[in-house]
Amino acid sequence: MLKFRKRGQISLEFSLLFLAVLLAIIIAVGYPGMFGFKKTVTISSMSLAHAAVSKMKQNIELVAAAGEGTTKIVYIKCPPGHWEANKNILYFYRDGDIKFNITANCNTNINLNGNKTVSKAKIIIVEIQKINESHVNVTIIS
Repeated sequence: MLKFRKRGQISLEFSLLFLAVLLAIIIAVGYPGMFGFKKTVTISSMSLAHAAVSKMKQNIELVAAAGEGTTKIVYIKCPPGHWEANKNILYFYRDGDIKFNITANCNTNINLNGNKTVSKAKIIIVEIQKINESHVNVTIIS
């Protein structure tokens, strides 16, 4: 004859795992609702801008360490904003609905050329060329 098994209890580990997944889903869905969608977009845009400035600085330093005439093409994911350079300080800022200003200090002077304004979030192409020991040319192509 067939014997039916008695109902067992679920393990403590499974209970904790289930509650953790449930909590993660609630937080992921509730965050934009609690803080507002605009705040979420602002934080995402600032985070992307910080990553863009960091990548630009890293590649400028890399080219500056190489020999004169060294050229490197870099693709950078960038939010809308404006690029500026003043001697060895690199700026990326945005005015309007979302405002932020991110700076980075480099070891070499930067000559920034090309299209300094990024109108929408996209991947920009940057050409970095070492002119001499103290200057690097940065041209934003797209």
